[in-house]
Amino acid sequence: MLEVVYSLMGLMLLWFAVLTSTDKEHPRPLSTGCFWLILGVLFGAGSLLSHWLAGLLVVALVGLDGLGLVKAGPTPPSLPGGSARLTLPILLMPATILAASLLCRWQGWDLSRGALLGLALGSLLALLTAWRVTNAPIQEIGHAGRHLNDTLGALSLLPQLLASLGVVFAQAGVGDWLAGGVLHMVSPDQRVALVIANCLAMAGLAALTGNSFAAFPVVAQGILSPLLLKPFGSDPNALAVLTLAVGASGTLITQMAANFNLVPVALLELNSPLAVIRLQRPVALALFVGQVLFMIYLVTG
Repeated sequence: MLEVVYSLMGLMLLWFAVLTSTDKEHPRPLSTGCFWLILGVLFGAGSLLSHWLAGLLVVALVGLDGLGLVKAGPTPPSLPGGSARLTLPILLMPATILAASLLCRWQGWDLSRGALLGLALGSLLALLTAWRVTNAPIQEIGHAGRHLNDTLGALSLLPQLLASLGVVFAQAGVGDWLAGGVLHMVSPDQRVALVIANCLAMAGLAALTGNSFAAFPVVAQGILSPLLLKPFGSDPNALAVLTLAVGASGTLITQMAANFNLVPVALLELNSPLAVIRLQRPVALALFVGQVLFMIYLVTG
């Protein structure tokens, strides 16, 4: 079923590629259109491509963006329709995801797969609803969508790439390396020091990868499980949730968390690329201190 979702995403990107390449006012119509064309092929037919060809296409994506050939087109005219009515398609997406997740839990199906399918269905429903609310030609809606994609550019791919880093790091033995480094500096019976090391590693790795879910498997394998859970018999559910939450302290202050910290800058056309991060630094520090203290209480209490 997910193959159908990926195929639909591929078709949408191919549509954006055609609209971009035929836009006479676009500063880089061919190269930008080629970028979305390649990405559409990877999404729609990636499972049918050989590994070397898929890798070559990814390199081509990097080359096009690295050379500055992927640009945003002119801002399309505002679509008709009152702002209050346009909230309906916006709300349809989370509502559909929630409904799909609850259905999967009730039926005992895979929640992650159900959430993805709910996201795809919600996106389609939102598109059809927006089309109905605005009464705009479907081509204008396509131009609005591809302009949003142009504005984000390669940033739209970064969350997917970062999400895979956790598995790569875990397979490479980064967790064992972390455990060795911590034990080299901290005695295994010093609970407070181990909690601080666990939280610092989680926040730091989340900042490097830009993704708490990428950092968690590494930290859990290297520090949380062998050094905190097994020796002291602490509550695994509470410490796992807190360790994952500590990762937010890292993602709030890093440009690697593109979907949180760079995408809003691009969409709002802010002057400084660090505008969002500067605002979030005090929040990140407060979260880190509070979660560390709570975890120390659970481990030593």
